[in-house]
Amino acid sequence: MKKGFTLVELLVVIAIIGVLSAVAVVSLGSIREKGRDTRRVTDIDTLRSAMELINNESGKYDPGCVAPSIISTCTGGKLAAQMQNLANTKDPSGTVSCATDCTKVCDYALTAVKDSAYEVKFFLEKGAGSYTAPGCYALTESGIVKK
Repeated sequence: MKKGFTLVELLVVIAIIGVLSAVAVVSLGSIREKGRDTRRVTDIDTLRSAMELINNESGKYDPGCVAPSIISTCTGGKLAAQMQNLANTKDPSGTVSCATDCTKVCDYALTAVKDSAYEVKFFLEKGAGSYTAPGCYALTESGIVKK
């Protein structure tokens, strides 16, 4: 009598491996979205610190650029002086400004700025940290709020 696996046994093993692979691929996509959201929250927290330093030094929120504008293109002003890598402060996957539309992934956009207030919009795909819901958020002088 020959020893070995039957065709049915081999097909069952292949099916199980296929199901496990599909689950792993789906999980990997979700992990990437969470990773991008974590970077977004970190970028926005750095931006908030820079805006507070500008306010402490000059008594007003004057980043050196006017609203509406994309944060990464705001060069030559006080914000660029506070954030050495400002040109790289972009959404990890977006290219559209949130100034006009905040319904999908987009670059961080300064949408309003006054002496005593500012607003920067950004979009989270899945949520990160204490911001668990996906969607549009705004960084203001008071903190981060869901739009």
